[in-house]
Amino acid sequence: MAALEHGPAELITTARYVMGWEDTSGMPSSGGGKRIRPALCLFAAELFAADPNVAMPGAVAVELIHNFSLVHDEVQDHDAERHHRPTIWALRGEGQAINAGDFLIARALDALINGDGPSERRMAALSVLNAAMARMIAGQWDDISFESRTTVSPEEYLDMVRGKTGALLGAPLAMGALLAGASNDEATRLQEWGETVGLAFQVQDDYLGIWGDPNLTGKSNTNDIARKKKTLPVVHGLSSPGAAKLAALYEPETLNDDDVQAAVDVLEAVKSDAFTKAEGARLVSRANDLLADFELPLDSLGQLRAVGAYLIDRDS
Repeated sequence: MAALEHGPAELITTARYVMGWEDTSGMPSSGGGKRIRPALCLFAAELFAADPNVAMPGAVAVELIHNFSLVHDEVQDHDAERHHRPTIWALRGEGQAINAGDFLIARALDALINGDGPSERRMAALSVLNAAMARMIAGQWDDISFESRTTVSPEEYLDMVRGKTGALLGAPLAMGALLAGASNDEATRLQEWGETVGLAFQVQDDYLGIWGDPNLTGKSNTNDIARKKKTLPVVHGLSSPGAAKLAALYEPETLNDDDVQAAVDVLEAVKSDAFTKAEGARLVSRANDLLADFELPLDSLGQLRAVGAYLIDRDS
């Protein structure tokens, strides 16, 4: 919390709201997410027999960057709620939400530049984070551009996801490893595993975006289709025997509730839900195969497998 303790008052309170630490009245809150990325950073340090606190600058930085991406995502997607709370653009307007997201970037970089520990390790971690952030933004660019395209191949889609989601799940693992003193090769291999798990994470998110329970996910299960997003179930549906019917539903500029339900009916008829679940399981299997090359204790490998299983089996 020290990263957002001092600074312009309104920016600080807005940023602390975004992080889930405070409510709209400035009172303590528990409205944040699952903190998966900082946990991965600390966990990676432990994998290399280091005190997890050595990775704290990286954990703070990656969580701030993740929340910056959410703020900008919410503006672009016009999502009015996250985790049952109004999003910051809905409260403050789009312009100030963008400013809040940019402020989180600045504080993330500061956490690594001025954090504790050897400077060469922190700079190596910062390099990983900057590269991941660039790939994440490029993935978001592609994701939005896909909305206006008639067709998107599964390969194009998964390449986009590897940047948009996978990059910021692989990066904290590499950062934690580097901050713990691991070699570049060890950090890179751990990052590849994390990115593969990140693909599985997004595939599951795509599934939940249509078939998830909003009471558990905290997000709408109609917005992805209403905005005609090319998520994996839709990409699959548009390449199936039901493609013509689904494409016809997607022709109008906007989709009403009946159109959304009709699209879901088509996706279920061509088993896009089952395909999406199977693809997620395949990616987790691929991630487990990557672990075979890791020279880590058996209990550490088991923990990594448990992380992969948690991400794909989650319902929120």
